[in-house]
Amino acid sequence: MNYRHAFHVGNHADVLKHAVLLFCLEALRRKPAPFAVLDTHAGRGLYDLGGAEAERSPEWRDGIGRIWDWPAPPPLVARYLAAVRGFNQDGALRVYPGSPALATTQLREQDVLMACELHPEEHAALRRALPRQPNVQVHARDGWEALGALSPPPQRRGLVAIDPPYEAPDELAKAARALGPALKRFGHGAYLWWRPLKSESALAAADDEARAQGAKDTLRADLWVDRPQAEGRLVGSSVLLINPPYGLEEELRDALPFLAEALTKGRPGWRLEQR
Repeated sequence: MNYRHAFHVGNHADVLKHAVLLFCLEALRRKPAPFAVLDTHAGRGLYDLGGAEAERSPEWRDGIGRIWDWPAPPPLVARYLAAVRGFNQDGALRVYPGSPALATTQLREQDVLMACELHPEEHAALRRALPRQPNVQVHARDGWEALGALSPPPQRRGLVAIDPPYEAPDELAKAARALGPALKRFGHGAYLWWRPLKSESALAAADDEARAQGAKDTLRADLWVDRPQAEGRLVGSSVLLINPPYGLEEELRDALPFLAEALTKGRPGWRLEQR
């Protein structure tokens, strides 16, 4: 694997993905029953915005950096910013938490995080980044294999976060097909699947495949900050929610136009579709 998220950390895609993630986790906390979070491609957990990778490609400046001090963002965005501030106690944005680190902030004693990362260096960094406690599990294993092996969780409810590196040309289709066996075993679980927004036809085909694999209740949120392009830098992303929590559509309808304008570099846009 050549992909390193540290070059892209905190960009517009992270803002969308992590704002949605935190809403989903808060929704799970509304019930006293325990839940599990499975992060199939977890990364290193914490990212130094002053590090070499982030400095070489400081995409965070046009992502979270644009809204860090916004006075009154929509609730979905405010919740996300509050969580990131928890890792930056002095108020200066120096550290960015990835999905597994954000997930640990929402765990109760009875809840569990299963974070999977196959790359040796990223896995070692992930172990250092996450708290050492019994309900935080770090696995050095392939995320696609873990998707089948670790579902359903013993807790019987929870969230699956899927965000592969998309280095392989068929990874979008591979992710859609991987949903099938997981949905058969854990059909009532919530799924958050992040995708790059470069080809509308490819995403539509992936969505159709996901539904063919058993995804019935879906919510798709798209955000782009410039004209989408098939090649080159990422200017848009999409999250597909399967079994989305109540209230998420309403908060996204409020947050997406805000993010499209706040993070824009050219021709912003957003889309929200429930099926």
